[in-house]
Amino acid sequence: MKKILILFGKSKWENTTPFSNKNFQESYECFYSLARQEGIQMYRASYQWYDFDKHFFKYAWTYTDKSGWERAYDIKPDLIYDKTSAGTETYFRKELIAKNYRFVNSLRFTYVLDDKLITSMIFHKWSKKSWIVNNPEKLQKILPKIKSRRFVIKPISESGGKNVQILEREEALEKVIFSNDYIIQEFIDSSSGIPRISENMHDLRLVFVNNKISYAYIREPAEGNYLANLSQGGSLSIVPTNEVPKSLYPIIRCVNRVFETFNPRIFSIDFMFDEKKRPWIVELNSMPGLYFTPQEKPHMLELYQEIIEVFLKKLELK
Repeated sequence: MKKILILFGKSKWENTTPFSNKNFQESYECFYSLARQEGIQMYRASYQWYDFDKHFFKYAWTYTDKSGWERAYDIKPDLIYDKTSAGTETYFRKELIAKNYRFVNSLRFTYVLDDKLITSMIFHKWSKKSWIVNNPEKLQKILPKIKSRRFVIKPISESGGKNVQILEREEALEKVIFSNDYIIQEFIDSSSGIPRISENMHDLRLVFVNNKISYAYIREPAEGNYLANLSQGGSLSIVPTNEVPKSLYPIIRCVNRVFETFNPRIFSIDFMFDEKKRPWIVELNSMPGLYFTPQEKPHMLELYQEIIEVFLKKLELK
């Protein structure tokens, strides 16, 4: 049986279970069970548990329907599925691990998509112009170039809406908080909705396995909030892939053409539509989640199977 390890960031091996959230745990149990039916034993480990001298994972969690979650030791996987967060230390550790193991996605692909500034420059035709800011003085110089009344400040390489600030121009210098390099962009007023899909403030996420849209959904922010991330209280609704607005397809073709050298690739694109119904890329993400909300579960097995197909082809089993 082949071994595939899902790589995560910092974690304590002393924890009694690999998950603190039951819903996350159940999603991964389903994924691991499907993989096992295809002759793949899945593991889960932190890069901290890797022995950089002996080149194996000292510890890992694994799962079977019969035994549940168990601890495993001295694991040498045939393939690593990368689910780590962006960060300098993480990048360095992964580069060392990659000297001995293959990754999905390619680390280069991940690094590009992690950087919101780089992706906004690559796809400048469909992205709001970005400036780097890291102190109030730089912000003060950039503000006159921002046309919208509100603007967005977000970390260059974080996801999930973490540390994103949406501010009014008048209050910016008083309220903005800097802890690192950020990018600043004009605010996209998405309150006019998505053509034929939603009339509310939103963003639209398309999840891809290679060129194919695996599934799509809209996220709408909680009342009084501008951020639609589920971690920020947003709600989610599935969009049938045949209802994805046609105005997105030129962008989708461009993105896949730019990244066709990276094969396989599992990623997502977030879009917003402005008041004129023009689509904008908000960000790209190289690590769409394996956890599914109740609304998404009808699409869960399909995505899991597509990811497993990627593994099988990478392992030359298909």
